[in-house]
Amino acid sequence: MPTPDHLRTAMNEMARSTEPLPPAVVLQAAHRVRRHRRMLGAAVTAAAVVLVTTGVALLTPDRNRNEHPPAATGDAQQMLQNSLAGLADGDYTFSRTGADMVADIRRAAVHLPDSVLIEHTDTYMVLRTGPDFYMRYLIYGSPELNEQFRTYFQQHVSGAEGQAFTKVFAQLDGRKWVRADERKVTAAAADESLSHLEMMATLPTTTQPDATGAVALVGAVTSAQRSGDVITGTLDGTRKDPALEQLISDPTYLYGVGARTLPFRATLDDQGRLTEFVVTMPEQRMASQPAGPVEPEAPLTIRISDYGRTGVQAPPAQVDGEVSPDGYELLANDND
Repeated sequence: MPTPDHLRTAMNEMARSTEPLPPAVVLQAAHRVRRHRRMLGAAVTAAAVVLVTTGVALLTPDRNRNEHPPAATGDAQQMLQNSLAGLADGDYTFSRTGADMVADIRRAAVHLPDSVLIEHTDTYMVLRTGPDFYMRYLIYGSPELNEQFRTYFQQHVSGAEGQAFTKVFAQLDGRKWVRADERKVTAAAADESLSHLEMMATLPTTTQPDATGAVALVGAVTSAQRSGDVITGTLDGTRKDPALEQLISDPTYLYGVGARTLPFRATLDDQGRLTEFVVTMPEQRMASQPAGPVEPEAPLTIRISDYGRTGVQAPPAQVDGEVSPDGYELLANDND
């Protein structure tokens, strides 16, 4: 069975013998955090200069403006809270981009308690349907790095251990569905920075049915105004909430006082349910950056649809066996 020493030795030798490769495709959603931390390393005492945006332009038809004059903050905040009821029912579809500590979700289909499907990319998916759990996962994150590790193990590990590695790489190639133990996958992701699994979304449950993050964002709202089916305002990104911290990481360091007044725009459907929530990130510049234009941060964007109409997800038509103990060992260390 492959041990942490096998993995550590392989990684150390490969680090000495190969050029660094770009991070895994699925981890690009966390590019902001990684970039800021690299900048911090280059200038330990640098302070962020915060350019707080003045608000979000509200574009709604004149008809809506006439029918629904701006509502008081209390009314708008209550409408926001009410808009989450559809998520509590656990039957919806959504996408999410721009979260700091979780990879982008191109599509997720939630139908509790029967099934949950989350697609990050073609090679990163998880599915819970009934009592069973499946995953499509590209071990080591990128095809290039995957191939380098596979080749290394073929050359340096023989016998039963070599065969075990070969099986794991065949299963976790990002193209095949494999059956897995959800508890073991969760445990493998628990070691911070050791596994790419920590960047994958947490699946919802009947007791915590929101997988979008909208509940945490709405809970952080400090001011709100409504015009028609659009609610705008500000939220406090520094609020102590584990779900919020997954979406907006290190906000005080990145945005200074602006972290407490992040502008948002929420859109509701004709039944008052949340269909979109967008958080605009302030521009910021580290002291070590040269003068000139600052690349704007991508907004945090959640889009929700198909309330009450998201079907139960069927098991994969083809499953390539079950993840072995060796596979869980690699999963727990594929970002060591």
